[in-house]
Amino acid sequence: MTLSKYIKIAVLGAMCIGLLGGCASTNNENSSQATSSVSEETVKTLKIAFPDMVTTTDPANVTSATMLKEVAGVCETLVYADSDFTLQPFLAESWQQTGDLTWEFKLREAVLFHDGTKLNAEAVKWCLERERDENSAFKGSTFIDSVDVIDEYTININTTQPTTELPAALSYVGTAIVAPSSVDESGSFIKAVGTGYFMQTDFDESSGKFTCEKFDDYWGDVKTSVAKRVVIPMTDASARSLAVQNGEVDIASDIPFSDLEMLSSSDTVNVSKFNTARTYYYEYNLDSEVLQDENIRKALIYAINKEEIVNDVLLGVGGVPKGVLMEEIPWANTDVDTYDYDVEKAKSLLAEAGYTDTDGDGFVDKNGEKLSLRIISFTKRPGCQLIVQATQGYFANIGVDTTVEILDWTAMTEEIAAGNYDMALNSAASCYMPSPTYYLNTVYVNAENGYNNEELNSLVSQSLASRDNEEKYALSKQAQAIGQNDAAIYTVALYGAVFGLNLNITNFEYNAAAHDFIVPYNVDLQ
Repeated sequence: MTLSKYIKIAVLGAMCIGLLGGCASTNNENSSQATSSVSEETVKTLKIAFPDMVTTTDPANVTSATMLKEVAGVCETLVYADSDFTLQPFLAESWQQTGDLTWEFKLREAVLFHDGTKLNAEAVKWCLERERDENSAFKGSTFIDSVDVIDEYTININTTQPTTELPAALSYVGTAIVAPSSVDESGSFIKAVGTGYFMQTDFDESSGKFTCEKFDDYWGDVKTSVAKRVVIPMTDASARSLAVQNGEVDIASDIPFSDLEMLSSSDTVNVSKFNTARTYYYEYNLDSEVLQDENIRKALIYAINKEEIVNDVLLGVGGVPKGVLMEEIPWANTDVDTYDYDVEKAKSLLAEAGYTDTDGDGFVDKNGEKLSLRIISFTKRPGCQLIVQATQGYFANIGVDTTVEILDWTAMTEEIAAGNYDMALNSAASCYMPSPTYYLNTVYVNAENGYNNEELNSLVSQSLASRDNEEKYALSKQAQAIGQNDAAIYTVALYGAVFGLNLNITNFEYNAAAHDFIVPYNVDLQ
């Protein structure tokens, strides 16, 4: 079979995988404590499809925090990251590092929670220390040990290790600030009482449907006629596409690439594409004796035509990587080997590793054993199934036999933990915390695939502790170069975000630093 046929099969296969589905709401719970001026007769409502199931409104749950901060607009963080990855004041007006393990943050005054109480140092201390205890990822990324109250609007944050990246970490959705009234007397979470422009009014635990309304006493300047947002979890991409077509929702993210042409000619939907700080990356199982050979790992990278992946397989959604990270990121190292598509180079490296086609069956073998790989990925990200199916064709082109399996997220993580794979295609937000070490710490340091390079780990730690930005960036770039050279993990494509938007939507802007997508407060409906 020719390579072009493999590519066509990959695209057609993805078109057939999606199942139509939807989400319905049932009972309404958790009525709001604060007042809202929203009138049911005149309310202008923005309906948003969310690509994950929401089972709680506790920001200690990262999925819920993403929805609450980025999509619903109910909760806010101390620091905000712009689309150019610059940190901006949010609930904190300013900050400074006062010691290797201490930071001082000045809080914004005259900010009210949705229950009418003041945002102050005591409330922020309570929230951050609760999230430290409830969310393991929080402690591992912020390194917060404790919080001290200095005065009504000043806190000191003490860290467990030197870090100059605490402000960046405090833009992370999992650090969203909620009031103490969010929990009951026993400490059980009952409702997200935040400081955002919208306040929680209803949450249906069975469907995940979330409703919020304008908070009249919001501290900032917002210009929108939207007074209500409804967030509807829709984990199936085809269901999100259908929902925005039929007007069930006004905003749908990560719609199937197979729908792009049809939606682009629609008279009810605008299609918008954005490059974002997220990657598609392959990780090799280094417990496999075959994949411990660097020549084999690099041969498999040379075999993949990354430009064709982005331009043809992903239909132009995304970008061709020039290294580990999106090149627009200030600390990205693009001066690295990108293993450009080279079939002969791939075959040569396989031969150096002892793999040639000795029996003429079209597949390489060594000592009578065919080189066979099991590649796994997951369903949520629309490009994953396309990339792995195309990869199967590229590998056949150099004589490597493969099987491909597309699993749900939980099943894939279980297979990786059990070591039941050879290659896994994953996706990660590289600036979820906009810092030179976040992505490296998340993906490369003591990686889940068994990759562990002590020099890389040391460089990341040094970058984390450095107070000089130029030095921080340089150390991060050195670590990226090592990771790229070791080729145990590599970026095969840069992620592209695709949205279906109601034609009446205005003021929608994309923020590349988001986890998935941000719906700005000023988004409006004409």
